[in-house]
Amino acid sequence: MFNKFLLLSYFIALPALANFNISPISISLSVGEKSGSYTLENLSQRKAAYQIQAVTREIFSNGEENLQETKLIRVFPSKIILSPGQKKRIKVIYLGKKNIAKEQSFRVLFNSLDLDVSDSLKTTGVITKYNFATTFYVTPKDAEADLNTHIVKKNNRYQLQLKNRGSKHIILRNWKLDLVNNQAKQRYSGDLPDVNILAGNELYIPLTGISGQYQTANIVTQ
Repeated sequence: MFNKFLLLSYFIALPALANFNISPISISLSVGEKSGSYTLENLSQRKAAYQIQAVTREIFSNGEENLQETKLIRVFPSKIILSPGQKKRIKVIYLGKKNIAKEQSFRVLFNSLDLDVSDSLKTTGVITKYNFATTFYVTPKDAEADLNTHIVKKNNRYQLQLKNRGSKHIILRNWKLDLVNNQAKQRYSGDLPDVNILAGNELYIPLTGISGQYQTANIVTQ
């Protein structure tokens, strides 16, 4: 079982610790496709060992992310040793149902292994915390996001409620917010984080410096 991580951006990467590269960082697989693949490259000057694992992904309304082990995704190879500069294709196979109503979200975790690498994967060692996590989606045909916004009072403060009633995730980056009441519209001056609202999920973002005079909010992405 995995712990929960507070993640408000759509991927996490710690390249300073990882010393390796993965591409792409996100894959969206249609239900008619069986698999996708990543390319893992060793950027270090020595042999390095890696472990790769897929987990389900859930984002709670406060932005906290929950990762759990899954049998719906198979990764091959799941353990690998790469020489300096070597690249390897990592295949990710979806084993779940095809007739899904909404998009399913996963992460593929790439762990560097803290061990003295020999020519055998049987050597033992300690797994460091994972230092690269990609996103992997399985998306039904004609899936679309349907984002609804409301200003609500929650935990004695005003917050923006983002509710995705659609069947596909939506990512907001470098976005703005227009606050609206019956008489006027005002651009929100506070900082807004990059967020990912999964299909069927909702997210609350605290707003500062506003009172109850605003009834609705409009997202501005350009």
